[in-house]
Amino acid sequence: MNRFDARVAVVTGGASGIGLETAARLVAEGAAVALVDFDEANAERAAAQLGAQGGRVKAYAVDVTDEGSIRAAYAAVIAEFGRLDVVVNSAGIAARGTLDETEFEEWRRVLDVDLSSIYLSARMSVPHFRRNGGGAIVNIASIAGMFGVVNVAYVAAKGGVIALTRQLANELAADNIRVNAISPGFVVTALNMELRAQGAEERWAGRIPLGRYAKPREIAAACAFLASDDASYMTGENLVIDGGLSAVLRPDPVPAPYACMEYGTR
Repeated sequence: MNRFDARVAVVTGGASGIGLETAARLVAEGAAVALVDFDEANAERAAAQLGAQGGRVKAYAVDVTDEGSIRAAYAAVIAEFGRLDVVVNSAGIAARGTLDETEFEEWRRVLDVDLSSIYLSARMSVPHFRRNGGGAIVNIASIAGMFGVVNVAYVAAKGGVIALTRQLANELAADNIRVNAISPGFVVTALNMELRAQGAEERWAGRIPLGRYAKPREIAAACAFLASDDASYMTGENLVIDGGLSAVLRPDPVPAPYACMEYGTR
């Protein structure tokens, strides 16, 4: 029996990168999946692709920073699928540059997409979980949320994701709702292709004990694990998947143009 037979999952940022690979993994294991993404055209293409492989998948065009948009999306998911069992919050963006180079507008945009969206997603999904007797939330954070690297806005947002995950785990345990986070290191996605082509991958790969960036499917496998009953006694955890980088992270910084872990979905 597949781990997600008869279960329904929402994946934000589901049109590309980690979100898309996670949706594919959940579909392969029996889940019906709602792909939530700002990019409507890509979300529709992804849903068609996964549906052609035998999955029940529907795309929803959503601004994850807008309360009304997220509320409407979850209402539509329940109307379509009838229940909710899993939410994977993968929508995110990254930023580059130093404190002096980060304008307040950029700070606010990154915090809204990477952190406030998870708060909103939790607010709108938890009532449906409660009616269903429980569920699982997986939030995509980053090792940048644990160390002073990359960019002030991105670090603040991802650190907030880790803290918010622990708070929600504490609040929602009595409702049988598990909440965990994953902190990837560097991941190969289309959105960081330009940076990798400029030399970022070579600069960082030598510092990663496993010697390479992660593949999105490797993060997706961990998402599926945390969302499944195999992790039934795990909540409030931050699972680090970085090829060993955080175990040996050197203090000397990589120049700012290369120090960006972009794997977001907008």
